[in-house]
Amino acid sequence: MSFAIFLGLGLGAIAWGLRATEEVSQLAGAVIGAILLVWGLCLTPKMFLLGAEILAVIAVFRICVRCCECE
Repeated sequence: MSFAIFLGLGLGAIAWGLRATEEVSQLAGAVIGAILLVWGLCLTPKMFLLGAEILAVIAVFRICVRCCECE
């Protein structure tokens, strides 16, 4: 169950980054969240992997779309 801890921490870091007002904090939250999500995905059993990957892609996709709107 350690994968759930890392996935939760990763999603929490991304959520913190989205709520932050400064760009440095947003970037730090995204990077830390991505690292923790990858670590959690590496530990995830195969039967939960597809659901965890979908959740991770949705979480990171929000940040990417938000960055593209700044242009």
